[in-house]
Amino acid sequence: MVTGALPFHGGSSGLIFDAILNRAPVAPVRLNPGVPAELEHLINKALEKDRNLRYQSAAEMRADLLRLKRDSDTGRAKAATADSTEGLNPVVPSGAATHPSSPASSHRAAPASATDRTPVVGSTAAKIPRIAVSVGIGVLACAAALIWISRPLPPPRVVNTTQLTHDGVPKSGILTDGSRIYITEAVGLKSRLVQASASGGETSLVPNPFPGLVLSDISPDHSQLLVADYPPLGYDDQQHWLLPLPSGSPRRLGDVVSHGAVWSPDGKQIAIAKGTSILLASADGMNPRQLATVSGRHSWMRFSPDGRRLRFTLSNKQEGSTAIWEVGIDGEDLHPAFPGWHNPSRECCGAWSPDGSYYFFVSGGQNDEQLYVAAEKRGLFRKRSDPVQLTSGPMLFTYAVSSPDGKKLYADGYLPRSELVRYDSHARAFVPFLSGISADYVAFSRDGKWVTYVSVPENTLWRSRVDGSERLQLTFPPIKPWLPHWSPDCTQIAYADTQLGRPWKSFLISAQGGAAAEMYPEKDPQIDAEWSPDGTRIVYGRTPFLPHSSDTVDIRILNVATRQVSTIPGSKDLYSPRWSPDGRYVAGLSADNKRLLIYDFKTQKWLDWVSGIGFISAPAWSRDSNYIYFDNPSGEHPGYRRVKVRETHSEFLVHLKDLHRSWWSGITPDNSPIFNRDISTDEIYALDLDLP
Repeated sequence: MVTGALPFHGGSSGLIFDAILNRAPVAPVRLNPGVPAELEHLINKALEKDRNLRYQSAAEMRADLLRLKRDSDTGRAKAATADSTEGLNPVVPSGAATHPSSPASSHRAAPASATDRTPVVGSTAAKIPRIAVSVGIGVLACAAALIWISRPLPPPRVVNTTQLTHDGVPKSGILTDGSRIYITEAVGLKSRLVQASASGGETSLVPNPFPGLVLSDISPDHSQLLVADYPPLGYDDQQHWLLPLPSGSPRRLGDVVSHGAVWSPDGKQIAIAKGTSILLASADGMNPRQLATVSGRHSWMRFSPDGRRLRFTLSNKQEGSTAIWEVGIDGEDLHPAFPGWHNPSRECCGAWSPDGSYYFFVSGGQNDEQLYVAAEKRGLFRKRSDPVQLTSGPMLFTYAVSSPDGKKLYADGYLPRSELVRYDSHARAFVPFLSGISADYVAFSRDGKWVTYVSVPENTLWRSRVDGSERLQLTFPPIKPWLPHWSPDCTQIAYADTQLGRPWKSFLISAQGGAAAEMYPEKDPQIDAEWSPDGTRIVYGRTPFLPHSSDTVDIRILNVATRQVSTIPGSKDLYSPRWSPDGRYVAGLSADNKRLLIYDFKTQKWLDWVSGIGFISAPAWSRDSNYIYFDNPSGEHPGYRRVKVRETHSEFLVHLKDLHRSWWSGITPDNSPIFNRDISTDEIYALDLDLP
């Protein structure tokens, strides 16, 4: 046996797994002094921890091994020559004649005894290094293979970005069959379905009878789309339909009524999001069975390509956070996909690569969403990596899908920009206001000399004179201010901080800057904090909309001096309070935004004020307390309206059909309507991927 010649401690696996586990390996020469220096050098280079110093490729290692073998073979050839020469040289006794004619010169003398010989390189002892070289080469090959398959791979990256659409219309969903992309675009509170070539170009409408729809999935054979006929701003479960491609009449998907559905990769099953349950049904929507129950609203379900797992986005309304979870199709092993990666979690909207090797998703809060990718587990020595950021910069990416060949991502790229405009009733046109600053949520001080607003896209709170002078930034990231209001004495500003992962809370900050103070500590979310005209009280509401909704939605009043809070009687399921400048009324909206109500402090009763005209938002009192102005973006005649106190018929003021904008609106001190004109870019991009 030649075990003693092996240059390894504990067999051939010792050094290999020492290297894999990042332990310092034992030097081969310490284990066997007969190991050639050249072999030891190769072994050490193969096991070098520093990736810049070890072998960079298998070809480089092979070249060194061949060189070592050649040199070893050359040494053996020389040794063999020396061995044969030794047998031909006569051993002449001391004092004997050496003349050619001497008898001793004509006959070969008997070989000397072993004790009289001098050892040579080609002897048996030299065979041990030869065995070590051969075994070393084999082990090095194994080590090279293990190092190669367990080496850290370069991170995935985007190598090229191509803009595919150019219509400027806000996007809300995308699917692809490889040659075409199917997109839902938001038009006011409605949506439309369009298509475009996967290589880019003009979009064209996909005919369908739905005034508003959401894309759910595309069938595995790419013959039909699965859509839901969601109403504007609806959160309730809706009917699902199969829409044939490239055209055809839609048909109901069984009796499925849910807020999400998706096909399995083989097209034989469908996963359904129903309330807090995930159901698994046959492809026609029949015979549903309970797969899992979750604690929160779940959406964006996607099967893994092998059909064994289902991943989805789970919203936590108390924290305002979102996380990606997964469950086996047997209903077992329900768990978060990236536990502890962010706290609070902020991942959503995931999609698998076609071969299941990668998982793409969005991470980020408001105005900082970017695309990330996680490499899934592949083999014994390479496990799933931490997510890697794929995109960065001012452009936001809100969702993406993989191309069927896995070489591209089709993603929605959004760059927020806005322009503040005022409606000029004489010119019957929208004109820039406050120099057309990129701002949202504008509020004026009681004396009309100051203004506060939230900048876009920075999402920071500012105040200035109405002429734009004396600008001062009041908040800084990570604070995300929303709906600011001035105190009556113009010394403070109230705003809601809507940071991701935290309940929305109201804060007060000095108009001169400094640290903000929480308005009133409590566990429930708070929005719409606004002072009473005398400054002694603050009215505020809760959030009825997901993912920040409160368990109890009502309107409350904080006594500034005593710090006591009371609930306005009868305000259950009402929010968005606005205190009239004369102090007599508080206006509020129903949680479904379909009714405007008014509370009279004298009668201590709520009265229905406006209803039956569609969605109502952003109420604002006139300075004389005679009118409430409000936004009415849906209904038979969408636009901007006002209603007079003690009347129920609202007056149409401005048609907003041609104004591309966000939902916010307001009025100036002279009651001119102001809006945020949305000049953002929102297009679909193809991201070319380099996936190791």
